Amino acid sequence: MDAEIPLPGGDRIAARVHHWLRLQLMRSRFRPGEKLKLRTLAEELGVSPTPVREALGRLVSEGALEQLDHRSARVPLLSDERLREVCELRADLEGKAAARAAELAKPQDADRLAAIHARMSEARVAGRSPEMLVENERFHMEVCTLAGMPVLLRLVESLWLQCGPLNAALTRMRFLHRPEEHPHHDVIRGIREGDSALARLAIQRDITVYADALIRRLPEINVAARE
Repeated sequence: MDAEIPLPGGDRIAARVHHWLRLQLMRSRFRPGEKLKLRTLAEELGVSPTPVREALGRLVSEGALEQLDHRSARVPLLSDERLREVCELRADLEGKAAARAAELAKPQDADRLAAIHARMSEARVAGRSPEMLVENERFHMEVCTLAGMPVLLRLVESLWLQCGPLNAALTRMRFLHRPEEHPHHDVIRGIREGDSALARLAIQRDITVYADALIRRLPEINVAARE
């Protein structure tokens, strides 16, 4: 398994595989319509097919995958309405998390977010798209973690499982902001200054701008996925 990904120590192999697959979906490793084959994943991860089958079954029950047969599952295609709902819920929940984080965070927490965003921006400029997507996901999850609301964090993760595979399309779009105007900067500033309203509005602006761009490209994304 990818050594970069923190795996829960002491858990059963199926739980470790499930954790890995969740992160890969959230970070756009797998794309809409992509088929996940049990034996291919087992070979990649160096495990038997049984824990992979169990992990895929859990992801199907969570709505992150669709069962095709007993040997494979597929990343669902999202409708326009479903994507809008997911993004609206993300904006509500992540906005609440950012506001709470601004109330609780320490200066070093803002520094950590700034470092994540810097790595994300560097990866985008250098054309390292997979790295850029990882750092973007890491930024959003770190904001939710700083809120100290584990139930909210789990809900946000479940939403990312659904929209994460679409985020790879963002790498083929032109920049939607000038680098110095990216909403992440205001999120960081709001958290650094304890400004809950600024942090909330900035993270919601980030989600909304990119959601609108994805929704405009959704027909194209879904057509490509069916080919």
